Parts: sequence; structure tokens; C-alpha cells
Amino acid sequence: MKNHKIILFSFISFILSGNINAQDSLFSFLPKNLELHGFIDTYYNYNTDKSSSPKFFPSVSPYRDQFRLNIAQLSLRYNSDEFRGNLTFQYGDIPDVNWEPSTKYKFIQEANIGFTPFNKFWIDAGYFQTHLGAEGFPPNNFLNSNALISVAEPNFQSELKFSYEFSNKFNAAFHLMNGSNLYEDNNKNKSIGLQLNYSPKENLQFTYNNIIGNEIPSTDNNPRTGFLHNFIISYSPNDKIDLLGNFDIGHREKSKLNDTTLTAYAYGGLISARYKFNKKFSSSLRCEYYQDLDGILSGVVYGSSGAKGNGFTVGAEYKPIDYAYLRLEYYFLRMDANQKVFYDNNNIRHELNLSFGFGY
Repeated sequence: MKNHKIILFSFISFILSGNINAQDSLFSFLPKNLELHGFIDTYYNYNTDKSSSPKFFPSVSPYRDQFRLNIAQLSLRYNSDEFRGNLTFQYGDIPDVNWEPSTKYKFIQEANIGFTPFNKFWIDAGYFQTHLGAEGFPPNNFLNSNALISVAEPNFQSELKFSYEFSNKFNAAFHLMNGSNLYEDNNKNKSIGLQLNYSPKENLQFTYNNIIGNEIPSTDNNPRTGFLHNFIISYSPNDKIDLLGNFDIGHREKSKLNDTTLTAYAYGGLISARYKFNKKFSSSLRCEYYQDLDGILSGVVYGSSGAKGNGFTVGAEYKPIDYAYLRLEYYFLRMDANQKVFYDNNNIRHELNLSFGFGY
């Protein structure tokens, strides 16, 4: 039955994206500023971690030796000069492993509305994807896998957001939220976040994001304030080359595993590059490093230690049309020598992933 649903979704998406006139006629009953979008990503993953299902640090393409659905999503977006809104439903392995299995919100990726009281200033509220990080869902990435740093970053948040466009080069947003990776608050405190985007020229962008707050559940009588700082650099020197850097620094009060009176730290980063041979073919390379030995973001992954690892990924992409891709990539991940979390008491994982994505 699930395979039938996937095939039906793909067929509808193909028809709607392939004939714009038919799509406009089919949805002519919708309000003028309302748009319908869909996306689907399927995959086959092979990796050497035979002992874990889903794999350690799952995020994207979590199951091995199977033809699976990463994500199928359907979005309604409304945009006008005074009002906007987003509603996105999702289904597949990505929401299964990145959202709590028991949460009643697992099938809702976004649900938010906003209005503008005056020019270039917006107030939005509801459920959002996180404002942190350079890697997200597959269609927005160079590669289909996510680096360790992206796995540790939050995925979603429930919030009130204020944003203002100061100029065509600089904009900012302030976030008042229940917490990172939280729809319903887990204590009486709120977290805050900031986003600053600066584009000195069209092909270069600098972004700073943060989240600050106490996100320890109210059942824990030891509140601890945490900080997560995220820096992103995106640069395209020409039409063929795209460069991306993503760097995080996190710290939380009284969270050292060996001394709970001291502040714990986490840090890491990734550097990615994509080269486009032509409109249809491209290749990408990513190098990464991450260290969170106290598990403040990654959690404890082995014994009494959080994640520490490095790796590289190389991939190729073929785009038969603008809104579809076929990707093949190899991902090598090496954890710290004493973090033997993979099959056969190993700290190294080799991974090969084939994926196909299509959207309209």
C-alpha cells in the first residue's frame, strides 16, 4: 500500500509540473496568491554499519539495503503585500527519525502565518523549520546526506518571529520560541534567537544565527542556559562554482559530564563545493569535523561520551529537468578512536547512497 501511495504521488507531481496550463486550470478555484508545491525524494542506501537500524546519526537516508522514501511533502503557500502563510505536510523516513515518534506534530513540517504592519517589517507565528544551519532537506543541499554538525543542529521550532529588511543587502530577524526542536514547551522558560543576513554583492552572503535559552525539562531541577552560535558563508565566484561553509559553536552551563559545575562546549564545521559542468551535470565535495564530547547537542553516543568525528563526501548529480535530480554519493565517516559505535566494534563507516528527487 505504501508503494502505491509513492507511485501515485510521483504521477500527480509529474503531471502538475509538466503542464503549467493544466495546473493553472486545475487549481483555478484557489485564491490568486495561493500556490501549491510538492516534493518527493526516494533513496537506496548501502553502508557498512550492519548493526543499527536506522543507522547512527540518521537524519537523511537512514535505512540500509532497501528502496525507501526519504520524504514526500505537500505545501500551500500564500503571499500578498500584507499577509503570508505556509502549511506543509510531510511523510517518510526523514520526519520519522528527526521528529519524536510519539509526537502528534510529526506530519506537520510548517504551519505559520504572518502580516506586515508597515513596509519591510513582518510578524510571523506558528511552526517553522529551524533558522540555523546550511544543510536541510535534500532539494536545498549539494548532497543528499547531512554532515555530523547538521545532524546535531535543531530541525524545527514553535515561535513568534519579527523580521525587517533594512536594505537589499542586509536583513535581520528576532525569534521568541518554546525551544529548539520543540513544538510544545518543556519548561516555563522561553528561548530567543537572532538571524543576521548580509550580502555585500549578489554572489556572496554572510549569515549569523543563534539560539539562547534554558531548554532543560522542568522535571530536571538543575536549569542550565545554553548558547548555540551558527555562522554560514555562501559564495559563487562564477556560474559553475558554488562554495559553502557552515560553522557552529555551542556551550551550556554546568554540563561537563565529568564535572557538572563547569560549562561544556561543542564546535564543528563543514566546507562544501559544487562544480557544474553544464545545466544537467554537477559534482560536489564536502569535508567536515565535529566535536561534542559532553553531548550537549549530539547527546551521549558511546559509553559516557558525546560525538567526535570527521569525514568527507563526494557526489555526482544529474538533472534531466530543472525540478528533478538523480544523485549518487559516497560518504566516509570516522568517529574518535574510542567511539566504536559501528558494526563489528568499528569507528569507521563507509556509505553509498543513490537518490532521486522531484518537485513542482
